[in-house]
Amino acid sequence: MRHFISFKQKLILTYIVFIVLPLSVLGLGAYNLYRQAMEDKLSDFALQVSTSTAASIESYIRELERFTLQPYYSREFQDLLTLERPTAPAAVREKKETIEKNFSLWQSQRESVTRMYYFDKPGPGSESIFNQGYLPADFTVEQMPWYASFSASDENLLFLSLHRPLSEDLNAAFDEQQVFSLVRKIYKSSTMLEYAGYFEVDFMLRDIEEIMDAVHLGESGSFFIMDRDSQLIYANDPVEQALLERLPELIDGERGMQRVRDGEQRNLIVYSQIGDYGWTVVGDVPVVQIATGNSSVRNSMLILGLACIIIAILLSTLSSIQITKPIYRLIALIKRVEKEDFAIAYPNPPRNEIGHLIRSVIRMSRRLDETIRNLYQAELLRKESELQALKSQINPHFLFNTLETIKMKAELDEADSTVEMLTSLGRLVKTSIYRGNDFIRFREERDYVRSYFHIQANRYGPRFDMTVEAEATILDCYLPKLTVQPLIENAFYHGLEMKEGKGRLRVSMEASADSTVAEKTRQAGAKPERIVITVADDGLGIEAGRLQQLRAQLEAQVQGAGADAAGSGQGIGLANVYARLKLYFGESCAMTVQSEPGAGTQVVISIPIIRNESEVHAYVSRHHRG
Repeated sequence: MRHFISFKQKLILTYIVFIVLPLSVLGLGAYNLYRQAMEDKLSDFALQVSTSTAASIESYIRELERFTLQPYYSREFQDLLTLERPTAPAAVREKKETIEKNFSLWQSQRESVTRMYYFDKPGPGSESIFNQGYLPADFTVEQMPWYASFSASDENLLFLSLHRPLSEDLNAAFDEQQVFSLVRKIYKSSTMLEYAGYFEVDFMLRDIEEIMDAVHLGESGSFFIMDRDSQLIYANDPVEQALLERLPELIDGERGMQRVRDGEQRNLIVYSQIGDYGWTVVGDVPVVQIATGNSSVRNSMLILGLACIIIAILLSTLSSIQITKPIYRLIALIKRVEKEDFAIAYPNPPRNEIGHLIRSVIRMSRRLDETIRNLYQAELLRKESELQALKSQINPHFLFNTLETIKMKAELDEADSTVEMLTSLGRLVKTSIYRGNDFIRFREERDYVRSYFHIQANRYGPRFDMTVEAEATILDCYLPKLTVQPLIENAFYHGLEMKEGKGRLRVSMEASADSTVAEKTRQAGAKPERIVITVADDGLGIEAGRLQQLRAQLEAQVQGAGADAAGSGQGIGLANVYARLKLYFGESCAMTVQSEPGAGTQVVISIPIIRNESEVHAYVSRHHRG
């Protein structure tokens, strides 16, 4: 018999699996990535420290190499060393004193120098050894451990790793501090092609110790120097002999990094060679040092993970109990909606997310038909609102400007001309606020423009030459109301009013199209029969940047920005008029603006010919249909 598991139990188990398992994997993965990143970061840092330390020591030894060039700095002293081999006791003693005096002077210039030696090259004549210490009387250069290989090589400089210094009492040498040395061949000053002897300088590790003591890498990390014979040169902390014995097989190349394991302990070994001197800077960093820093992070992640798991289990249990109770009833309601039964009900739904979902499904079913019906009506209302908003922007603006003009005229001239202006204003206002029709004849639009010109002529006198021309064949055709007035108002207040001298404004309406407008209408797929309205002035013109912005607004109408684009920026103007035309004619209308600063502006509008009221009704109906 199969064991039944309720939906609530399945939901709880699912929550636990999908929360605990990813959280555990994520936590473990994040900790491992963090630990590995910290190990890599510490490894790179330790390698950088070893490389930097090796470079500092190499630079220091290079400086010591330059110090061994002291015999060449004085030609007289070089001759004394390489050419003069006196035999008389007094001359020998004088030469010895002069050399040792120079040795003492050079030694005082560098504290790390312990001794200096000069060995004559074996050959015919007497051989001398000059030094600051004491050597056996029968000691010769052939007894030096480096002589055989160095004399046979073509090298001019020899680096000697850590060793015991020479002493007259060989047993006493074991009590002295070890030194490292540089041996340089000294050439004869007469030819510089044949060397005459060997100049050896012994150095203490004092300066190198200071460089190494300045290196720190955590509490348990240590750095030390070893030579190619696995001899320990210097170490910050004690180094196990087993590690020194393993290092030759670990070091591969000039610099690098190795991970080694010693029982349960893992160590990170970094190394960097010091030039070609046979020394290597080695860093030993226990990985446990990194793990110590990671333990706090690990413990914090474990505590946080356990807390999240416990909270997740509690929340999943509670939510499962609340979800499973009404869920089946919700499924039943959804099935009824799928069958197009929208008259569903659920008494007292729970006050939680499922209850909200139930109420939403019920509201959706009840309003679905209503929404479908209202959607079309709302779109029609939106179009109508846009058009009325555009109209309401134009009418008050012009009315305000005209009243200001009449006010100024009345204050300055108490004559009959004021009555004429009021008569013209009455015609304008009547045309603007009359809402019976959205379209008027071109005859009425021409009279409207003439009335506007009459008002402006009374205000400005003979300052402007204003003409309006309309072909007789189009006077009974129709166009949208308030199409030309915003254009001539812009021409006055943005082009002519600030111009010095006489200005000219021309308005023409004709049943023909220029090449620019015709091309745009052909691209839009419009009919060839069109009416072109041109408003041209010789005013200030439009700057190139502003003209480009204005054309961008008009282009936004072509792209379908609608009334929003017209209402931005200038608010009332060309873009506003174009937005109204687009609402009626769509792609069948066009507007172009040409302007040059100082030469004037020309605005050209192209619209389809509307010959009778039935055609007007067709355009208005299409507008209302959206």
